[in-house]
Amino acid sequence: MLLRFNVFTKISLLVLLLLIPVLSLYTYSNRESVRVIENEIQSGTTNRLSYFASQVESNIYQLSLYGVSIGQDSSIQEFQRPDFKGQPYERVKLSVAILEKMNLYNAASKWHSTITIYFPRTGDALSTEYYNTITYQEDTFTRPFSKNWEYLGDSFVWYATEPTTAMSDPRHARLITKISFPITHLKTMLDQNKVNNSGDPFLFNASQGTIRNSSANGDTISLLSQQLKDSRMGGSGGFRAELGNTEYYVSYIKSGSLDWYYVDYVPMQQILSPITSSRNLFYISIAVLLVMSIAVVFVIYRSVQVPLLQLVRGTKRLSSGDFSVRLRHSGSNEFSILLGRFNIMAQRIQELIENVYEEKLRRRDATLKHLQSQINPHFLYNCLFYIKNMARMKNEKAVVAMALNLGEYFRYITRSENDVATIREELNMVTNYLEIQSLRLERMRFTIEVPDDILDKSISRLTLQPIVENAIIHGLEPKAENGEIRIRGYAKDGLYRLIVEDSGVGMSDEEIQDLQLSLTKPLDNNMGCGTWNVHQRLMYLFGEEAGLSYSRSELGGVKTTITWSETR
Repeated sequence: MLLRFNVFTKISLLVLLLLIPVLSLYTYSNRESVRVIENEIQSGTTNRLSYFASQVESNIYQLSLYGVSIGQDSSIQEFQRPDFKGQPYERVKLSVAILEKMNLYNAASKWHSTITIYFPRTGDALSTEYYNTITYQEDTFTRPFSKNWEYLGDSFVWYATEPTTAMSDPRHARLITKISFPITHLKTMLDQNKVNNSGDPFLFNASQGTIRNSSANGDTISLLSQQLKDSRMGGSGGFRAELGNTEYYVSYIKSGSLDWYYVDYVPMQQILSPITSSRNLFYISIAVLLVMSIAVVFVIYRSVQVPLLQLVRGTKRLSSGDFSVRLRHSGSNEFSILLGRFNIMAQRIQELIENVYEEKLRRRDATLKHLQSQINPHFLYNCLFYIKNMARMKNEKAVVAMALNLGEYFRYITRSENDVATIREELNMVTNYLEIQSLRLERMRFTIEVPDDILDKSISRLTLQPIVENAIIHGLEPKAENGEIRIRGYAKDGLYRLIVEDSGVGMSDEEIQDLQLSLTKPLDNNMGCGTWNVHQRLMYLFGEEAGLSYSRSELGGVKTTITWSETR
């Protein structure tokens, strides 16, 4: 199929094929770059969130560890002895020591927390919260304690018991430790994390809401929280979210202590904007290059393809025989010179063809004249031999009739320069000839049946007479009985036919076939020139459908059919 494309199409396809690999390679490279950066964004966001979660969990673990280990302190064990209740001074002194230890822990801890210790046996309570009076009530702790920190709106609270088995039933506990820290600690860490990174971290709980940094985007986090509620969140993971025509990557990790999720999100477009700008610039460059390529292709089309197509069409018309074709051209480039040379060539070919055609017509007319000149002496020789024979036989009437017929014959052929005659004129000539032959052959008769509608049709001169002459000489004369010549005519399907039949000796099928074949061969000394000349003249004048054909006649001899059409 490619071989059928013209030069312009191949050039256009070549330009397109040059752009396609470049565009494909850049698109692939851009996608790979975006994929790598997206993976880095996801990995970086997850790592930052993991680091933040580990920091929070580390601080919470320290608080939890202190809540578990504080019950093992000797001073606390001593403070909760039942017999120690009767020593008020010692109890106050010991409680002050315990509070000092608790304050020292707060001073050493990264997060300031409120620590409260309940002594169910003695009904006492010690707390670092100095401004509130805290007492122990027996019905305060009846429900099992949660293993995770509980959110109370502005702080997280966690309980520890001694023994630890009392977590499920605090009424059996010897010591209950309550540790709480405000959410400001979490917000401070969220602020620090946001300053040091490009994300916007927050804490999320499906039932209790969110804890955000001080500069958080509330609308975005609210929309994102709704998607987090609708999604099935595992222990950790990430996903892409479309919020306000902006795509974000969201990473989350579940806290093992708080039963909340640490969540962070980053806008993908903001980070990918340099690559996106580079990609758009490349596509704009490709578009400009494509426009320039189209402009170049258009110039090539106007300057090269149009003249080539014009030259191809002109060549086709010239090869089909239209030598009058001329190509329009303007300008002074190479194609204008080529088109001008084509016009000169076409003009010279047309002149040459016209000269050859005129020469062919002259040769055709000369050939017709030559053929007709051959038939005239042939008939004249026959007539002169007949007069000689009749004169020897003292048949004056036949000699006079033949002489008169011969005079009419020469008057007929010299009356006009035209090579054709009407059927009426041909039949008049044949009638005179048959009357002469009837005088010579008293046993011969003839009939002529030609409709009036074809009497005025044209045919080559001296077409009918040689056929009738052959029928008499070769058909009737060798036969001793009486003979008959029948001439009929009719028209059908635009063709005209004259049929000459005789009741002579006839011919076999092989002889008729050989006679028919001889009409198409060159003339030689072994065949008569009369019927051959008639056949050739008919073909020259009326085309290949015209000519003579032979077959057997119902009268017993040969039937010769003369076929022709209107003059070409």
